[in-house]
Amino acid sequence: MYFDKETREFGLSPADIIARHAHNMSFPVPFEAPERYVLITPADPPEIDPATHKAVPVEPLETEDGYLQQWEVVPLSEEELAQLEAERLAAEQAARDAARVTVTKRQALLALFDMKGIKNEDIEAQISMIPDEVNRYRALVDWQGSAAIESDSPTVLALAAGLNLTEADLFELFGYAETL
Repeated sequence: MYFDKETREFGLSPADIIARHAHNMSFPVPFEAPERYVLITPADPPEIDPATHKAVPVEPLETEDGYLQQWEVVPLSEEELAQLEAERLAAEQAARDAARVTVTKRQALLALFDMKGIKNEDIEAQISMIPDEVNRYRALVDWQGSAAIESDSPTVLALAAGLNLTEADLFELFGYAETL
């Protein structure tokens, strides 16, 4: 990375320098920059919290040994913070999607019975105990109308809580169901 002492521009590559002077000079191989350009001694950026700040290069510092790369720590912009949040949410959703197990209703019912002795009637009885009529009806339609059962569906999670099934139980049940 080079520094242009005349224009005070920094972060220039050999390709940048060649492009600026291609019309009036040729360059030796290996590359040697004209005198107005000096090589910048790299320096590691400072430690930052990447969730709130970034390190940006600033004009290099002239020292006895040459030019030393400098950094400034600045807060992330609203757009950058929004982008980070969007990336975080996308990663969380991707993790949920990757962890989701989908089995047929037949597989789910057999796994529940084989591993926990839970029958379809037990599930429907649990649904009938949901106090809110709208939620009860939606759970009933979701359970009875589904050909496939997803391990992370709201209905499955609500039924699991009512049937005293832990997250570990669900993981084990759906793993077993996949084998049926």
